Amino acid sequence: MRSATDDRLRGSVGLRFWWRTFEGVQDLFAEGHGEEGGPDDPLPVKTYRGLPRYVLPEPARRIGDARWSFAAFRAAHPQGAPAPGVLDRHTLSALLYWTYGVGRIELGPHAVWPYHRMVASARCFHPVELYVWLARPAGELPAGCYHYHPAHHAVTLLREGGVPDAVRIGAGVRAQAGLLVASAWFRKTAFRYRDYAYRLCAQEAGMTVGNALLTGAALGLRARVHHRFDDAVVNRALGLDGREETAFAVLDLAPSTAEEGAPVAAAAPQQPCVPSDFPEIRPVHAETGRMSDGAWSGLTALDLAARLAGPGAPVDPGGFRPPVGAPGPDGVLGLAGPEPGAGGVELAAALRARDSGGRMFLPDARPVAFARLASALRYALEPVPSDHAAAPCRPLVSAHVLVLGTDGASTGLYRLAAGAGPPALVRLPARDWRAVLGMLCDRTPAVNAAKAGAVVFLTADRLAGDRWFGARGYRLLHQEAGIVAQRVSVLAAAAGLSARITNGYHDGMVRDLIGLDAAQVPVFTLIVGRRRPTAQYEPELIW
Repeated sequence: MRSATDDRLRGSVGLRFWWRTFEGVQDLFAEGHGEEGGPDDPLPVKTYRGLPRYVLPEPARRIGDARWSFAAFRAAHPQGAPAPGVLDRHTLSALLYWTYGVGRIELGPHAVWPYHRMVASARCFHPVELYVWLARPAGELPAGCYHYHPAHHAVTLLREGGVPDAVRIGAGVRAQAGLLVASAWFRKTAFRYRDYAYRLCAQEAGMTVGNALLTGAALGLRARVHHRFDDAVVNRALGLDGREETAFAVLDLAPSTAEEGAPVAAAAPQQPCVPSDFPEIRPVHAETGRMSDGAWSGLTALDLAARLAGPGAPVDPGGFRPPVGAPGPDGVLGLAGPEPGAGGVELAAALRARDSGGRMFLPDARPVAFARLASALRYALEPVPSDHAAAPCRPLVSAHVLVLGTDGASTGLYRLAAGAGPPALVRLPARDWRAVLGMLCDRTPAVNAAKAGAVVFLTADRLAGDRWFGARGYRLLHQEAGIVAQRVSVLAAAAGLSARITNGYHDGMVRDLIGLDAAQVPVFTLIVGRRRPTAQYEPELIW
């Protein structure tokens, strides 16, 4: 018998999809999966035919500190910030490579998913595609819209010319240096996961955007994320059909400045977007896999329902956070301890080191020092420049941490507190977390969560997302969580730890452990620990 809560959570297209991919996920999986390794496998890299291609120069091996995108770090190190960047060929090369390039290749007879990029991806399908629109020429690259080909580290020119006014207005951007657009090519994941692929595509889009924010800041570029834009205009500009592939996020790129916290002016007065100043294009790209997209019709229906006609009203970030209870008897563990100074955490090195612990993640049983865990978490909820508000605001997600094998912190559940004061872990009243830990081990046997240093849960308020964004709330909140997950993954790698993202958990059990109502959904789980040596052979790509 369905309860009133059940009815409320199935009251719209977006909320019904939330229910289907969380509470109803077992029924969804029972509908079947596609097969890997057969004729329906999409190409791992999108490749255009018959268009100008420009090979980018070798990306810089060192690009800057991993923490420059965080306002708290910049405020503490005002003299060391990178100079305002220019989007020339070398900066473009570094931005694209370190955001979503191929970092290492697994070799050997058991290398089922050999190509590893700078962000984690379910089964290394990498459904996100990156497009960059140069506002002005960069060396021999004319101003125009390009697609990034990570396997060849090259860009393909799709459309020549600066950013059209219709795109500026439709996305609410200024495009001083250019735009970076992350799209989702659904087939690359949906051939296997069917409708569930929408969750995976949104998660990876968020991690890719989070990585672009880290990389851009290290290179002296300020990036502002736009989640709400005119889908028809942006897709038309990029030559996307809006069904197999659609834009998920637009990043407005500009040289960084010394001003911190200054609101971003609107791009232009809102008016109807008329895309007639740029013709429609249908660039041809290589395709494999002829499976009908009817196999993931629910995904397509949700995405079409999520379309917008332009930027929306400012958001109240406080309405997305659950009520905060009193801390437990063990009090508060501060995260803002000693850390390396400016330049002490090289982003390129951290991205090279970032991994998911291997195919079978059995963390080293030695306890993780609390200082390492603090390094991975202290900036997780730092404000993000986005179209939610004029000034950067905290991500629209919350974080809780189940501390396990960690020296210097009592085992138990903590809330990650950030915003009003220094970041800290606030101990929650006693919870019996053992059943959740056992569930994680049962649901994801490839990861031994019991040996982890900590488990991080990122939660989102789906009802608030539906109120503010409608059907777009599903992908938007997953993207917000993805930004945070990438921060944790990269800073964990810098601290010598691995972070394994897994969706293999019972959301109701996690919600009960944290003490959340049905509106709050755990959208990400990260298992953080020290990786043991394995037999996997994964050489880095050396230029």
